[in-house]
Amino acid sequence: MNITLEKVTQQNIRDCVQLNVGESQQEFVAKNVNTIAWAYVDPNFTPYAICHDRTVIGLLAIEDIPDNEPYDRYWIPRFMIGEQFQGKGYGKHAMQAAIDMLSEKANCERIRLSVWPENPGAIEFYKKVGFIVTDEMLEDEIVMDYYPK
Repeated sequence: MNITLEKVTQQNIRDCVQLNVGESQQEFVAKNVNTIAWAYVDPNFTPYAICHDRTVIGLLAIEDIPDNEPYDRYWIPRFMIGEQFQGKGYGKHAMQAAIDMLSEKANCERIRLSVWPENPGAIEFYKKVGFIVTDEMLEDEIVMDYYPK
């Protein structure tokens, strides 16, 4: 499956903001326009279009916080696959692409994300790609960690 991550640019921003998750997921996933706007004010936050071949199918963001301890430096604070592209394996491949990108960094001890406890589907998805539930909470969300090999 040909999945690539491309920084959000003028060429793909419209495709990114037009994507939405299903109605049952909307309370758990930030709107893509908000994710992209966040990058405007936070230089550590980078949104990526998730592409299958030349089609934008989702959006994720990477947060690299150099002032944090090494174990707490790399986060995936946003991840979504557009509703019309869900259930086709794209999410797993896109998350693996993000993990691979971050794991290549010499100082990457772990990759972190947080998820709403009321979103068991997302928790199970992240477990399937190798994330482990921790006993930490970030605001009201469960923190999950991935340990690169």
